[in-house]
Amino acid sequence: TVTDNPGPSATRPPLRDLQTIATGMRAWVLAANKHPGGTSSMVEAMTALYFSGATHLNGTGDGDRLIYSKGHAAAPWYFALWALGAFPTTSWQDLATFGQVGHPVPRMPRRGAAPGIEMSTGALGQGLSFGAGAALADRRTGSSARTFVVLGDGECTEGQVWEAAMTAARLGLANLVALIDANGSGSVIGLPRQEWAARWSGFGWRTIEVDGHDLAAVIDALHTTQAGDDAGEGRARPTAIILHTVKGKGLAPAVEGSNTLSAEVAPEHLPVLDVATLITDALTVIDRHHPAARQRRTGTSAIRTTSRSVPDRAALHAAITGRPVEASAVAKKCLAAELAEELSALPMLWMAPDAIRNSGLLARMDKAGSWQWDNPASDVLQCAIAEQDAASLAAGAASAGLIPVLCSMEGFYWRMLDQIRQSIAFPGLPVLLVGTSAGIGDLLGPMVQSDGALAALMAIPGLEIFEAGDINTAKALAVEAISSGRPAYLRLPHEGVPVRHDLRELADRPLQDGAWTLRQDPDPQVVIATAGDMRQVALATAERVATELGRRTRVVEIVSPTRFARLPQPRRDAIVPVAAVTASIHNAPSAVLGSLLPDGAISIGVDGYGIAGSPLEALYREAGLTSQALFDHIARELR
Repeated sequence: TVTDNPGPSATRPPLRDLQTIATGMRAWVLAANKHPGGTSSMVEAMTALYFSGATHLNGTGDGDRLIYSKGHAAAPWYFALWALGAFPTTSWQDLATFGQVGHPVPRMPRRGAAPGIEMSTGALGQGLSFGAGAALADRRTGSSARTFVVLGDGECTEGQVWEAAMTAARLGLANLVALIDANGSGSVIGLPRQEWAARWSGFGWRTIEVDGHDLAAVIDALHTTQAGDDAGEGRARPTAIILHTVKGKGLAPAVEGSNTLSAEVAPEHLPVLDVATLITDALTVIDRHHPAARQRRTGTSAIRTTSRSVPDRAALHAAITGRPVEASAVAKKCLAAELAEELSALPMLWMAPDAIRNSGLLARMDKAGSWQWDNPASDVLQCAIAEQDAASLAAGAASAGLIPVLCSMEGFYWRMLDQIRQSIAFPGLPVLLVGTSAGIGDLLGPMVQSDGALAALMAIPGLEIFEAGDINTAKALAVEAISSGRPAYLRLPHEGVPVRHDLRELADRPLQDGAWTLRQDPDPQVVIATAGDMRQVALATAERVATELGRRTRVVEIVSPTRFARLPQPRRDAIVPVAAVTASIHNAPSAVLGSLLPDGAISIGVDGYGIAGSPLEALYREAGLTSQALFDHIARELR
């Protein structure tokens, strides 16, 4: 990758050159007229970040990284990337129409739209968590890169921002810098611009306040962040730069600084500028200091990118060990504990929000210690009770090259749905989410009951769903997920279950269908679909249907409902013939498996709320999921 930005140094381009760049950038930002309030207030900061030499940001995706969390106001970032050649053969006029259908540049940043765009932003509040994950990964892998996160002050009213602020300070992420655009306005409400420094300092951050339109002051602040800790203290901690700015800087006096500068402004409030000349002047300066930029913009040279490699499935299977078939019940927490040891040669990051004992990672954490700035080699991260932060942090770590596995009780995934959708699934980042305590039966009651969490996760596009019925199947499905290089959710049984499948046999078993047959009949009259730890009760029910009702019966275990749903109809019909009576048995919402079967299927599941307590047998009786209740239900339908 061509990297012509010299990065941090004792010298900088002349201030007049940087002012020329900022003037051209602001002219384009206002001409584009997309959220001009929060875009024009960031012009000087973006100029300093990309063109002053105070950072290793250079528009190539190599070196430092920038997460533009206030994605609705990304126009100045787009200009900086465009000027450095990230959008080749695109004119500034074409760039100004970004966000239209078919335009290569999205309205809000989308991962991969250009080199250097690592996070899909726009769902406010998630960028700092993502940046913390990337900064953690860089420290873990020995990279000297810094991560800069641009936040709006309105965005800082999101609770996840403060989850991330606490996490970053606790971990001592000295390579993380937040830039807060303190323009004093949310969408329509005023914000206390003078209080931000005290708030960030109170959360353990080193805090610097500057006039966000004073280029020299912003550059000095960026140079100061290179140390990463306070002189005399020696304490590693992240840095927050509070940029005191004017919303709509450069607009007509009647609207400059207004709280209502969202979307676009009326033409009469835009300044009369020679936009073409100002942009040409800016590019002349940029090309003088960044010789490769012009060649990239015109397409005569390109930014070289490398694709991410994913672990080989066969190699992963060779590294893991299975339990003997028919071994005694194995607890769910054994999965993470054993895989963490077996896959220790990989750049894994094992995570658990708070209740790390439930994940099985406690012994490993006791051995290696939880990840901290001064313990960078550890592959275990004890997260706080901050599930939303943990999900976006995992995404950032994945973006920077780690393989995160986040373990949590299934009920807590309710809290992470938007973070999983926006930070992980939409950009397709390879994070494995492991759900424990799935189904019914937790003694802690409705607060941790999974209820419909699986159905909600199923609704997230791009998230592969797997469900395991024993420890060996769980390992095989974890390998499948990790080797796919895609985001996935793995559902584990609530209780320990005996080993049902041989791991070596599972390694050779194709998983593209997302299903395999547990009880075969070449011409079934009844097909029962099941998943997870319901497999044994489904088999017992099928046996009674066959022997007592005289119906030829097939049982299919759905190990990936998302893969099964994508099968061509002829293949699905071969597994579940349309002529057969079909039923689904699941300790999740009945629609999860029922929606995969032909119309008129007998869908049996858990569709109520808060079924919890003990003993477990009583709960399954209440839910109608005992073998007797299931047989009676299906028999009534067949008669």
